[in-house]
Amino acid sequence: MPGTKETHPTVSMVNIRQTIKSSSFYLILLFLTAILYSINFHVNDIWTENESFYAEAVREMFENGNFTTIYYNYAPRFQKPPLTYWMLASSVGIFGNNEFAIRLPVLVAAFLTTILTYNTARLLHGKETAILAFAMQAVSVQFIAGKQYASPEIPLALFFSLTLYLFIKGKTSRNSIYTILGAVALGVTVLTKGYPYYIVIGGIIGLYLLIDTGIDREKLRDELTSLRLPVTIPVALLIGASWVMLMYFSYDDSFLQVLKRETVERAFTQESKGLRELLFYPEVILWSFFPYSLIFYASLAYTLRSVSRIKQVAFALSWFTVMLVIFTIAKGKIPTYFIQAHPAMAILASHFLVTASPEKKWSGILVHALLLIPALIATAGSIMLIVVFELNALLFTIPILAAIAIGLPYMMSRNTSRRKMLFFLQPFSGGYAILLIMAVGVMPQLEQFRPYDQIGAAIKSIPSLSRDLPIYLQDGKLHNLPYYAERKMIYDADPAAVQQRKGPVLGLLQSKDIVPENKKNIIWTGRIYRKRSSESRLLIYIESHLLARKGDFSGYTNYSLFYKE
Repeated sequence: MPGTKETHPTVSMVNIRQTIKSSSFYLILLFLTAILYSINFHVNDIWTENESFYAEAVREMFENGNFTTIYYNYAPRFQKPPLTYWMLASSVGIFGNNEFAIRLPVLVAAFLTTILTYNTARLLHGKETAILAFAMQAVSVQFIAGKQYASPEIPLALFFSLTLYLFIKGKTSRNSIYTILGAVALGVTVLTKGYPYYIVIGGIIGLYLLIDTGIDREKLRDELTSLRLPVTIPVALLIGASWVMLMYFSYDDSFLQVLKRETVERAFTQESKGLRELLFYPEVILWSFFPYSLIFYASLAYTLRSVSRIKQVAFALSWFTVMLVIFTIAKGKIPTYFIQAHPAMAILASHFLVTASPEKKWSGILVHALLLIPALIATAGSIMLIVVFELNALLFTIPILAAIAIGLPYMMSRNTSRRKMLFFLQPFSGGYAILLIMAVGVMPQLEQFRPYDQIGAAIKSIPSLSRDLPIYLQDGKLHNLPYYAERKMIYDADPAAVQQRKGPVLGLLQSKDIVPENKKNIIWTGRIYRKRSSESRLLIYIESHLLARKGDFSGYTNYSLFYKE
């Protein structure tokens, strides 16, 4: 019939236009995220204890030619499995031993994790949800902070997310290849952070299957059969436990003691802090998943009100719930432990925004407020950073563009899907602005009073200096100094005893403790941050940095590096 022939092309063109619109949103977000992640990621000297452990261990791998036993400061370090070290070592082998090569694998892992979040959300809930989930994952504060330095948290997030994506892909497609690949990914996940992740991921899959099957025994048995457990369990165990077995046969009880301390004792033997311990991760989420944390909590409240809603998002909800329960029970609590839950949180929050239809007007107003308020806070924060750090005035264009993007949906008269998406992306715009200001302006400036590479350069400037000569450090530790000095550090050295040593001696001592006869042997002098044991408390370090720019160096100590032959 003539009428029928005209209908199909019209519907088809509508679908094509919607596909193009959604694809353009995703490609723009992908491009913006790639820029944000890439800018100045290598500009800072090695940060924090964790990055120092990994950077120096990789340097020592190349120095001693041993890529299985991990060494830091020339002593075995069994605390974590080797995969992150190997990723960093591969990059160093290609690009040389520098901050770019050390951090590049982590940056790539972060970017791939955002893409996996998109693909998992799309598989479960469609493209619109996937675009939003990508945006939420890409700018979540703790995730961005984690990708800025080399540690196992972001590689773990990648392989953790990959395992769960392959599981759900195998379940929905009924293709056992994905299931077996998921077992390989699980083994790699364990090889990144340790055997407790067998329990975590197993718990997520188990809870999801219980919800999905309605605890129907026959359905549950069919789902377990489809997992091909006689094949997948040995594969996951063989890969994940390979390094543990190698270290056990090589080092016996000394390795097992470290393994026990890093897992069982850290999880169960620390002192409980009562209600504060129960609320630790709910509080962490407020800032770590910013600027979408408020929407996430709204999505959680909305979902838990109905069994049917729970079943709609059973996979992401199981992912989040198991992570929350296990890490709340564990006594050792660190905010970065919860990064692996961010993809699930992004999927839950994005599904809520796309599908929820508030029955009352005030519900819609509340949702818009939970989007707008974090967007405005982040945009205002970007302006504040420019003013406080006295950055180039041209950077004000970034919050101005963010403000335009935030206000754009209010300028559109028609209530289209594009307008709705722009509302949902308001927090992304504000979050992107403040994170871009941090990358472009703040992080490079923070290097002004971080002289670790200068100390290393001073040491390397002496051709006759033996690599076997250690460096003595007065007062505490500088975890990143072995990397830059390329030699063993001896910490908490007595300045008088160091200066009285016979033969060649290399010491980094407080300038006030250098005796007059050794002042002629000083090869570097300057200030080192010593207010805290390290710079990992970034806000405290930033406070000292800003005071130092005004001439107040109370957070720093004058040190001198001397070499006496």
